[in-house]
Amino acid sequence: MKRIEDIEKITAEELEAVANDARLPEGKAGAREVIAKLEIAEEAKGRSPRKVYIGWISGIAATFIVMLGIGLALQSRGPKDTFDDPVLAYAQVQSVLQQISSGMQQGKAAVDESGQMIADEFEKTIIKIK
Repeated sequence: MKRIEDIEKITAEELEAVANDARLPEGKAGAREVIAKLEIAEEAKGRSPRKVYIGWISGIAATFIVMLGIGLALQSRGPKDTFDDPVLAYAQVQSVLQQISSGMQQGKAAVDESGQMIADEFEKTIIKIK
């Protein structure tokens, strides 16, 4: 058994070498020994294994709560009926589609105009080259 002073001086490299040591007994007894040595190393650093486990569990719980909140927020954003009269709803849809069509026609006209300008400049360049 090592003394506390010796355990406090263990470096991470030494601890890893102990964990990788092939002479350790295999099976549950070997795993228990490695876990015990890791716990001793954590305690030597000033962190008890219990604090480490509580930190992990707290992080997992916080992640779960955040994901649950996001899920509930997304679920509550579902579509809602805003029109009681289907004729009014249809008229509103037509109005929106007309606005979209108008915007797309303006964009198409701008693209056609710029395409024509590029074609004109290209022709002028070709004429200059000849």
